[in-house]
Amino acid sequence: MLVGGAAICWRLLVVGVTVFAVVMVLNRLTIVVLPLFVATFFAALLNPPVGWLRQHRWRRMAATWAVLLAALLVLFAIGYLVVRLTSSGYPALVSQFDQVQAQFLTFTSNIPGLGDIQGFGGLGQRLTDWVQQNRSAVIGGVLTAGRYAGEIITGLVIAFFLTYFFLADGDRIWSWMVRLFPDSARPSVNGAGHCAFWAVSDWVRGTALVALFHGVVIGTVLWLLGTPLVLPLATLVFLGSFIPLVGAVMFGGLAVVVTLVSGGLVPALILLAVLLVENQVEAHILQPFVVGKSVRLHPVAIVLVLTAGGALAGLIGAIVAVPLAAATHAAVKYLTGLEDLHGNPLHDQDRMEPIAPPDSAPLPYLRQGASHERGSRRARRNRTSHRSRDVERSRPATSRLVRGRHLPE
Repeated sequence: MLVGGAAICWRLLVVGVTVFAVVMVLNRLTIVVLPLFVATFFAALLNPPVGWLRQHRWRRMAATWAVLLAALLVLFAIGYLVVRLTSSGYPALVSQFDQVQAQFLTFTSNIPGLGDIQGFGGLGQRLTDWVQQNRSAVIGGVLTAGRYAGEIITGLVIAFFLTYFFLADGDRIWSWMVRLFPDSARPSVNGAGHCAFWAVSDWVRGTALVALFHGVVIGTVLWLLGTPLVLPLATLVFLGSFIPLVGAVMFGGLAVVVTLVSGGLVPALILLAVLLVENQVEAHILQPFVVGKSVRLHPVAIVLVLTAGGALAGLIGAIVAVPLAAATHAAVKYLTGLEDLHGNPLHDQDRMEPIAPPDSAPLPYLRQGASHERGSRRARRNRTSHRSRDVERSRPATSRLVRGRHLPE
């Protein structure tokens, strides 16, 4: 038993060290890994329209450029509307914020013990003094922000080119990679790769549906409450919904703050209640039955994978954890023969059906040890019996009278 446990432990140790080394290498290559993931997600989302155009006798390059330019046009149109509406509604929002600030100062001045505290009144002067005293830190932060901005721009350019080539030559690139494996493993690798890619595509579409639900609900409520910047806030909520667990809540909280400044306490409380209700709907209905069904993962597995990804790689890890787990799960089920290429089960059996425990079921190595022990005892008994027969044969021959006959003892 100790030998079997030790064998399992050193194998787990090797796997753990390998996974840790891979995570560390990927962490150092963020400028390459992140664009690769972004390009994979966009290629999974845009691949169906490209395939539809190619089925209608469009050339490969023409179909790719048409879909890619249409997607860029939609993104630029949404960005333009968001910037235009934000720039037009921002001055009114600032003036309303000044009024709320004045009302807050008036309210706090009437509270005993708070009237002498310069809350927002001295905030600008204190901020100016802090900037003058920490000029080097501010300059360093600006340089760091500029470096991050340069990395973001570089990553976006790389992601654009990778998306283009994944859409145009993705099948050729994958075929080249499959041919790197031995002939006997090529069919399995090819099928597992297709299953993994389709799982990622299902995750992208399911998450887009959940994000669209958040954006439409919050946008409708903001419009009914008369909150300014409806489209920008709804767009932020839509984009934030791609960040698991915290994205919709964070940007929804921003919408609540804007509603509080522009409409008052009651509309803000109404929006907060709607935000809490729709997050419960997402957690108990949309995520398990839309995203979970798309990626074929149990809700418990989704929660655990999200938590583990966030713990290992922060926000980025939480975003990519579920599609990676879904792709791995689909590939493993294909390789083990549980499902075919299209995700249909090959065995009509409920794998989650409760199973009654048997009366006796020792582990394999314990069972082998027990059978070996029984064999040893049987061998010892056989040796003992053979030895006793040899001893009997080696005795001198004597006779005794039995019913009138002389028989050897």
